[in-house]
Amino acid sequence: MVKATLRSAVLLGIAAIGVLAAGMPSFAEVQNVKVGGDITVRAFHRENLDLHAQSGAGATGGGVGAVNATQGQLDGDNFLMSTVGINVGADLTENISAFIRIANERDWNQTANTAAGDFDISQAYVAFKELFYSPLTVSIGQQPIVWGRGFVLGSNLLPGTLLGGADDRNASINANEYTDFTAFDAIRATIDLSSFTGNVPLTADYVYIKLDETLVGEDDDQTAQGLNFSTKFDMGEAEAYYLSQNDESPVGNGGAEDGRIHTLGLRSSAKPVEGAYLYGELAYQWGNRVTDLEGVQASGGGHAAWAANLGAEYTLTGVAMNPMFGAEWRFYSGNECSDTGGNAVNGACAGWQAIAPGYFRTAIREFQTRRSVTGFYATQQNGVTSGQTNQHELGLYTGFNPLEDLRVGSRLSWFILPVGAVPPTSPAGVGGNRNSFIGTEWDTQFTYDYTDDVQFGFLYALFLPGNVFRDAGGIAGTAAAIGGDATAQQLVTTVSVKF
Repeated sequence: MVKATLRSAVLLGIAAIGVLAAGMPSFAEVQNVKVGGDITVRAFHRENLDLHAQSGAGATGGGVGAVNATQGQLDGDNFLMSTVGINVGADLTENISAFIRIANERDWNQTANTAAGDFDISQAYVAFKELFYSPLTVSIGQQPIVWGRGFVLGSNLLPGTLLGGADDRNASINANEYTDFTAFDAIRATIDLSSFTGNVPLTADYVYIKLDETLVGEDDDQTAQGLNFSTKFDMGEAEAYYLSQNDESPVGNGGAEDGRIHTLGLRSSAKPVEGAYLYGELAYQWGNRVTDLEGVQASGGGHAAWAANLGAEYTLTGVAMNPMFGAEWRFYSGNECSDTGGNAVNGACAGWQAIAPGYFRTAIREFQTRRSVTGFYATQQNGVTSGQTNQHELGLYTGFNPLEDLRVGSRLSWFILPVGAVPPTSPAGVGGNRNSFIGTEWDTQFTYDYTDDVQFGFLYALFLPGNVFRDAGGIAGTAAAIGGDATAQQLVTTVSVKF
């Protein structure tokens, strides 16, 4: 028995040495490892983000903080949220590198969220430089992808929260627009074509993205893939891109043709003179509708839409406080529809299909969604689309540095519905007709760099609803008509530390 025990111990020791010896070459290949992270704490004060002021009847409790039993949004609330991230990057031989970011995000003392204390993978990908061919770089895994300014492709925030059902992996935060989980599950291949263009800088970037797996083992996914060509010149840059979104899960179509939307776009920016910056982007969509991010329009049926973004900035160089002034126009086309016909749901009918944008300039309107759509801030009003389709936005903004490390920025935006979403008569129970004015938003932000690693922030946003919003009238579960045109406000203070 003793001999058998000794023999087993010897065998285990030999096996352990073998495993260690086999693992040593892999450890030796690691040339550089970087470890860092960040901690961010945000404090929120919010009022009427669903544009509905409700207390007493139809609410749980009363007064500030009362929850509308139908919509589930707060009249007013104060809460804190923390995000903790740990980054590990490793450079290997043969031009191979790996990056991992794990993060925890939670609202303070939310004991109901059982996973609030867990860390989850925010980014995890491997990059191969000079793979098979010296100008080729391939990255595989969960990674950030931004084309241009992110107008069409820049973040997994919207599909992850509305389509895939939670980039808030731990279900532990209420302010989903501040989630850390915005990377894509993707394969990306980037080729430097300068050697083929006479040293004129030209880069081709191919991406394949899994937007929604839905059910593993079934042909019901949503994917996106596309190609981007970009170049830089003395005074600016330009790019042309094609992005295709494929929906293999036709909702309500009983096996109808899969949805597929093609997006073709052009973008350019330039600095023609010192202090001036001009930018513009134009994109066109066509194909068969895919299930949109708010689950309103099912796959199938013809689709055509436009989007545009034009802007100009000017910074007064050599002037105290470096003042900057800018103006911007953003446009997403819409479709004609009625309260009851076509593809309308709650009287709303979208046009432009937001795929995965990462370009957000306002704190409230861009995260408003249609009635009954959860994830962000659904409004009670019939016949109103989200902040990502069927609207014009006109914005004026400015920024300056009153102190060396303090930056102040402010933006005033007006939102207008171009077509659709405004029925000729108001929904039942609502008095008076509505025009196409969505509302006005004012955003002001202060950013103070206390040190190179510590930053303080302050954001105040105010949204004043326009005549598009009227009393929603007779909503189930309420004793009387509910107002849906209350002023929305949000105050966010931030402390961030990087290490």
